[in-house]
Amino acid sequence: MKHFILLSSALGMVACAADTDVPNTSEESQIIAQADVAAEQADWGTFFPYFTADTHALSPVLVGVAEIKAGKQIHPPHRHADEEYMMITRGQGIWTLNGQDSPAQQGDVLFARSWDYHGIKAANGSPLEFVVFKYSARDRAMPTDPDPSLPEEANN
Repeated sequence: MKHFILLSSALGMVACAADTDVPNTSEESQIIAQADVAAEQADWGTFFPYFTADTHALSPVLVGVAEIKAGKQIHPPHRHADEEYMMITRGQGIWTLNGQDSPAQQGDVLFARSWDYHGIKAANGSPLEFVVFKYSARDRAMPTDPDPSLPEEANN
């Protein structure tokens, strides 16, 4: 009987939740051509910020493509509270993840959790292109920095 009461209570809570309308606060679904993105030029290459608006579930959000010149990097390995995925779509280079360097090549994907140092540098003879997805969840507190004395950028 006790299990029946608990199950009934749980089902009632689910039914109540289903009756609550939650508006979708995301922008409209869309396809963006690279030609329509305002390219950001820098000495290291070009960045195309495709999506930067918050979504219903994520804030902040960054989805973009970076084209890095041979031998260059956007910035030294760095850390932040947001989670991040990076996928190499063209070229070769060197990943850095928490102080460890690894070869980077087309098709590789890096996941950097909150506060882990991460970065990518194009190989000397190869420009490199990658897609980045950087975000945090709206309904969750940002993870606490485990060592606030560490700098944002690694000393490489």
